[in-house]
Amino acid sequence: MPPELEQPLTIEVHREGDEATLTLSGELDPHTAPTLVDQLDAVRADGATSVVLVLSGLTFVDSSGLRVLIAADRSLSEAGGRLVLRSPSDTVRRLLEITGLDGHLTTD
Repeated sequence: MPPELEQPLTIEVHREGDEATLTLSGELDPHTAPTLVDQLDAVRADGATSVVLVLSGLTFVDSSGLRVLIAADRSLSEAGGRLVLRSPSDTVRRLLEITGLDGHLTTD
């Protein structure tokens, strides 16, 4: 895909108490998944125990993106926290349904 057509991942972070809200836009793929991992690590290191990922702006997610979501959910749960996927785009919602993850990850 030509660079002018690529949609990189952008992440806006908002903190309130022990909750971090990350609003994602663009594509979550092997090239951008490490950026999300870095942001998740940063908010956890800063004391966030609850993480909300707003996914309405995601246009594409592949298996590497799903792995990040699963790992974040597991890590937060093991530490007594939680991960919530908020407003998944139709594309993301369909992917969660197809993979069966809609029954394992918390969405609202």
